[in-house]
Amino acid sequence: MKKNKVLSLFIALIMVFACAFCGISEAAQVGTSNGISIKQSQGVSKKGSTCKPSSIKSGNCMYYVVYDKIYKVNVNTRKSTLVYTSKSGYCFSDLAVKDGWIYCTMDKYKGKAGLYPYIFKVKTNGKSAKTLKQGMAPVIYNGNIYYIKYNFDMKDDNKNVRIVGLYRMSLLGKNDKCILKSDDIVDLAIYKSKIYYIIYSDNGCYLYNISTSGGKSKRMFGNSKAYIESIKIYSDYVYFNYGENIYKAKIHSTKKTKVMSNATLKDVSEGYIYYTTQGDDSQSLYKMRIKNKAKTFIKKQKFEFGDVTVEGGYILMTLYYRLDADSEYDAAEYLCNTNGKNGKLLKTYFVY
Repeated sequence: MKKNKVLSLFIALIMVFACAFCGISEAAQVGTSNGISIKQSQGVSKKGSTCKPSSIKSGNCMYYVVYDKIYKVNVNTRKSTLVYTSKSGYCFSDLAVKDGWIYCTMDKYKGKAGLYPYIFKVKTNGKSAKTLKQGMAPVIYNGNIYYIKYNFDMKDDNKNVRIVGLYRMSLLGKNDKCILKSDDIVDLAIYKSKIYYIIYSDNGCYLYNISTSGGKSKRMFGNSKAYIESIKIYSDYVYFNYGENIYKAKIHSTKKTKVMSNATLKDVSEGYIYYTTQGDDSQSLYKMRIKNKAKTFIKKQKFEFGDVTVEGGYILMTLYYRLDADSEYDAAEYLCNTNGKNGKLLKTYFVY
């Protein structure tokens, strides 16, 4: 697991420099922002449903990004189609598809000064693109966009980019409202009108929740010794990585229970936990049925898995390969059924 985290951090740093120095800029690991993954948009969640920060599936199509381009793939034909290309080479991540619109994070960049994240939207036909507010990690819930708000001035060469807090705005980008002021928020998910979020600070790493309308926040658990990552909520349980293990906790509880050791949580969907294990020079993807803990092998990857998203009986994942000059490519977007069959490489590309 320690090796896994080092590899993940190495790749993340590469992608940051790619966006800042190259004309093509978008995180290859689709829809991640400090551990948050792209998943299913939320209306009113019901028991047994999965809470996911955003949805990449709409009808027969799943959406994904490769640098400055947004694509859709038909899950039946496995054919990919280009939806939108950034006119300025800005990077996209954190996709959420809802009612004919794609909402996402768009990182503008200014030479070597760094990245400047905005909430961005465009229709699924590639038209009516619009930049909304400074911020990242949009979550669509009950007709609003919840997001981590940023504050910066792109004319400032000192790169004074800071997190302001957790905010909410309309789908049109209006009626911006502060839910929680904090400069330490790095991850969020929404379930049954509660926002579950992670705070990283000098005092440690903690999981909190707060009402979608604001008010008093509640600390669930955490400490200064282990990191909490990858919030997934399913059937009134919060699943997450805690240190090198996967844990779960009731949504209103302050007690956590270990689900499995030495594993990295990727997704929770339709009664299964999807996770990876680390080998000497590879990773393996499995799913475990929550009801009886039966495990099924899905795929082995020589280097490592990036983001893994499960929706409607399909898995869309990012694969990373060895990072050397002789590689034909370093990364790929891959689609398969939840049993690992009928897999297809959708796009291959270099990690610049």
